[in-house]
Amino acid sequence: MDNLLEIRKLNKSIGSLQLLDINLSLEPGYIMGLIGRNGAGKTSLIKTILRLYQKDSGDIYVNGYNMETEEKEAKNEIGFVLDESLFEDNLSIEANGRLFGSLYSRYDHSLYLQFCERFGLLPKQKAGKLSKGQKNRFQLAFALSHDAKLFLMDEPAAGLDPLFRRELLGYMQDIVESGKRSILFSTHLTNDLDQIGDYIILLDEGSICLELDKEELGDRFYIASGTREQIEHTFGPNVICRLYEPYKSSLLIEFPKDGQLKGLAVTRPSLEDLMYYLSKGGFIK
Repeated sequence: MDNLLEIRKLNKSIGSLQLLDINLSLEPGYIMGLIGRNGAGKTSLIKTILRLYQKDSGDIYVNGYNMETEEKEAKNEIGFVLDESLFEDNLSIEANGRLFGSLYSRYDHSLYLQFCERFGLLPKQKAGKLSKGQKNRFQLAFALSHDAKLFLMDEPAAGLDPLFRRELLGYMQDIVESGKRSILFSTHLTNDLDQIGDYIILLDEGSICLELDKEELGDRFYIASGTREQIEHTFGPNVICRLYEPYKSSLLIEFPKDGQLKGLAVTRPSLEDLMYYLSKGGFIK
C-alpha cells in the first residue's frame, strides 16, 4: 500500500535549529505522534512539510505527489490544524470556508457548515475573534470538509477544554477508522498519544532519535525499581539510565534478558516516563 506521507533525507536550517536527515513514512489508517522537548523541531517539521518553510534538501511526497513539483495536487490531499491559523481573521467563519474552499477540488461547503454546527461554531463570527480552542475547532471543521487524506496537526489539543479535548481524540480515531486517512500530529500531552497513537517519533535538536510503534514500546522498554544497591549491580549494555532519587532507585532498560531484573519491581513506561529517562540517560541530548 502506498504511503500517504513519505519524507526522504529532509534537511532545513531555521535559525539555530536544523532539521537533519529526516526520513519517515506513514501508511493510510494510522496516527503518528511527534514528541520532544520545546524547540526540538516538531512545529518546524510540520511547517516544512506544508512548504510554509522551504526545505534545503530532500523530498516530500503526499499521497504520491511531490510537494515541490506537484504542490497543488499534494496540498489538495492535506488537512491541517496549526498553532498559528492561516485563515483570514477579518472574515467570518462562513466566508473563510468559501474563500479557502475554492482552493480544493473536493471542498463541500454544506458539509463544512455541518461540522461548524457540530463543533459549536457560529458561521457569522469572525475568525479573528475566536478563542484558541475555537480556532482549532474551526480548522478541523475545514479540514474535514474537503476530503483530505493526510491530516497534519500541530498541538491540536492546546487550549481546548477537557470535554472537547476528549471529543477531539475520538474525532481523530474516527478520521483514520476507514483505513484511507492518516494523521501526523505534534503534542506535548503524551497521555493523548498513549491513548490513540500507533507510531511515535521522538525528535531532539532537529533529529529523529527514536521511532517505534505502540506495540514495540511495550515490548522494548521497561522500568525496574529497587534499592540503590540492586540498581547499581544490575549490569548490561542494554541498561540505558539509572536514577537514584530520595525515595526510590530505578533504571530504564531495553529488551531485558531472562533473569536480568530478578528481585526488582518491573513496570512498563508511559511515554512521559520514557522521555524523562531517555533525557536523564543522555539518549536525548
